[in-house]
Amino acid sequence: MNTKSIAILGCTGHVGKNLIFNFQKEKNFDLFLFSRHEQNIRKTITDFNLKDHFTIKNYEQFNESEYDAIINCIGISDPAKIIEVNNSILEITEKYDNLVLDYLKKYPLVNYVNFSSGAVYGGDFISPVNSSTKIEIPNYKISPYTLSKIKSEIKHRNLKNFNIIDVRLFSFFSRYMDINTKFLISEIVSSIKYDKKFVTNKIDIFRDYINPEDLFNFIKICINLNSNCGLDVYSKESVSKFSLLKYLEKHFNLKYEMKEDVSANSPTGIKKNYFSKSREAAKFGFIPQFTSIETISQELKHFLKSNLA
Repeated sequence: MNTKSIAILGCTGHVGKNLIFNFQKEKNFDLFLFSRHEQNIRKTITDFNLKDHFTIKNYEQFNESEYDAIINCIGISDPAKIIEVNNSILEITEKYDNLVLDYLKKYPLVNYVNFSSGAVYGGDFISPVNSSTKIEIPNYKISPYTLSKIKSEIKHRNLKNFNIIDVRLFSFFSRYMDINTKFLISEIVSSIKYDKKFVTNKIDIFRDYINPEDLFNFIKICINLNSNCGLDVYSKESVSKFSLLKYLEKHFNLKYEMKEDVSANSPTGIKKNYFSKSREAAKFGFIPQFTSIETISQELKHFLKSNLA
């Protein structure tokens, strides 16, 4: 099997770390790792005990190498940081996206996999999205984060001669997540790990947590896909907040309480059914192996190792 050269931008973030971890287990990939902070890459390499098949690069060196595929994981996942950077997220997203698009003008056969977000659909997700849900700039105010994703995808669809796949990730959980962030799952995991009571409102919501292995298999499909489209990623089955809390109470001793007066704030808006029923990715061979519950149970155990030792 031929070795593929893969550039990973934003390689030390939550998604990037998972991709490195899984790519390095297979010896037919040479990784070019990009981050603004070289020390973070070196720490990741040390943590994963990487010995070969990787090269550390900074963004000024991006055009110096040839790649078979480019994966753009650059983004801000922490809700608190999204609020902090506010409108500058538009500039950050466009800067690195244009870096890749300029590269494609020189090497038009390179596959570009860009991590988008379920937030690209906008709205309040009263119902889950499906294959007919449109992506467009709405006539009402939306967050800069959501707007950045919409603008990127609209731009990509207009570049039909390039192989660009926008990966719409809704919810993702793994052992490499920062549990100090303000996501529902990170707050729950932190409560279990430090034996604190988790307090939430009485509104049930649905989330779809993609397993790291399923995501990696999806990305392997994308880096070989000669197409220009956006694809929703999904697990074998989504989960409701109420079901998740009951499961974690039974199996992981979660202590929780639901109150009427607990607010639920999000920089990208409150989303009741934040998942997709679109199965367009199945046409390209994607079949998830794990449900949201199975993923959380599997990955949560890594956060609790020190507690169980």
